Amino acid sequence: MTSLLQTVHPWLGYIMVAALLVAAAVAFNRAKYAREYRPGVFVLVMVAVDVQVLLGLLIYGLTSSWESRPEIAYLHPLVGLVALGAGHAALRRARNEQMAVDANRAAGRGMLATLVLILIAIGIASAPAFL
Repeated sequence: MTSLLQTVHPWLGYIMVAALLVAAAVAFNRAKYAREYRPGVFVLVMVAVDVQVLLGLLIYGLTSSWESRPEIAYLHPLVGLVALGAGHAALRRARNEQMAVDANRAAGRGMLATLVLILIAIGIASAPAFL
């Protein structure tokens, strides 16, 4: 089972990058044309990020990853959790905005912040040992 999870987790990470990029483009497009803020697509993407982080934590526990290289044991999961928090915080902020343009921009910024943090996490996991 762990080998399946270890295969799915990296691929889902790459899919997350594409989904976050599309979600950010949708958000900024809606803001540009002052369209109504509808959180559906953003919530769907963040649920996928939730699943990705949950899979990562499951792999972390099942494979005793805390005994791995320090960047895999500590940095990769920490950056993943920060990405998750940043995305959810941005969606909460977007929901609290009064104007649709501001709400869409907040959602777009959150999707971009989550995207950058996930790319950093992928880079940490993919890089050769440096610590």
